[in-house]
Amino acid sequence: MTKKNRLLLRGRIFGAEKPSDVVLEDGRVAGIVPAGQSPADFGSPHAIIGPTLFDMQINGAGGFDLQGGQVTVDDVYAVSEVLARYGVSRWIPTLVTGLQEEMEHGCRVIAEAARGARMRRVIPGIHLEGPHISPLDGPRGAHPKEHVRLPSLREFQRLQKASENRVICVTLAPELPGALRFIKAVSAQGVLVSLGHHAATAAQIRAAVDVGVRLSTHLGNGSSPMMHRQLNPLWPQLAEDRMHAAFIADLHHVPGDALKTFVRAKGHRRSILTSDATSLMALPPGIYTFAGAKVELRSDGKICLCGTDLLAGSGVPLLQGVVNAWRCGAMSLPEAFASATTIPARLFGVPAPPNCTRVGRPANLVLFEVDARTGRVQQPTVFLDGTLLES
Repeated sequence: MTKKNRLLLRGRIFGAEKPSDVVLEDGRVAGIVPAGQSPADFGSPHAIIGPTLFDMQINGAGGFDLQGGQVTVDDVYAVSEVLARYGVSRWIPTLVTGLQEEMEHGCRVIAEAARGARMRRVIPGIHLEGPHISPLDGPRGAHPKEHVRLPSLREFQRLQKASENRVICVTLAPELPGALRFIKAVSAQGVLVSLGHHAATAAQIRAAVDVGVRLSTHLGNGSSPMMHRQLNPLWPQLAEDRMHAAFIADLHHVPGDALKTFVRAKGHRRSILTSDATSLMALPPGIYTFAGAKVELRSDGKICLCGTDLLAGSGVPLLQGVVNAWRCGAMSLPEAFASATTIPARLFGVPAPPNCTRVGRPANLVLFEVDARTGRVQQPTVFLDGTLLES
């Protein structure tokens, strides 16, 4: 903190037309007034002040991977620290299709990391993205075919036991044999069931929703690259008012025009923004080995198999996705922030990140500027529970 533990932050709160000065004393919000002429410690009249974020799908970050049998508690802590520097204060670790023993190991490690009171708030649960997904090329995405398997309540109970009952979301393909029985049973236990990496018909999607499905995982991805223009899995999920939909708003997985159309169809109150970040998120551009293949992380965060434009994961932070959704016209800035904070928290039944500017409360906010030409978010300034994080 500066002199007398007082800081002045300047920016447009949630993208308001006029900037404000947020005064912090000892890490707490002491007041909010119209922006003055005195120098600010952080921000400018062009900066944006928003809440910290909730990312429902994180596979890794900063070179730390949550997948496989070697992940450690320290890896989970490291991912959390990387995400915090990019404004994410709540996140759901996501384990993808793999050997049952490795997925159980991941569940045990994440459960151990989340035992403390603070980390329990930061990590409200675990998302299992697989292994009960389509074995078909295209819908399966990058998930290893040899580990895809049919829905099994017995296996789910083993994973849930390993996680100390922290699994709160399961992504599966509803067309698989036994899927409806699995959905009904798992939903009855309070676990959110989501559709993803599938090739279901409209009738199969409706049947899954009838027995408990409430979400689409990264809609617009995890599907066949060649589909019938009308009879495909996208439209029934967009049209189903009982379902929310999550979108990867990096503008690589879902281009801006598609995102704008999807959100208009689903409605912003049922739209969730996620990064679906991999271990390459927050690393410098370059050539890396990822999931056993050589990939290129480009300067815009796009990750491709070397020598191609084929996507190989996501490397764009959620805060950039919020700005992308706003700048492409899919949402207003307050709507985009809601889709990355209160809307997913409400769906999962967990606390949302705290109000960023409530007077008297510890500061929980992210302050950043956007390059007007490129739309890129500059490195944000982040306060968590009144503490300024080092960038």
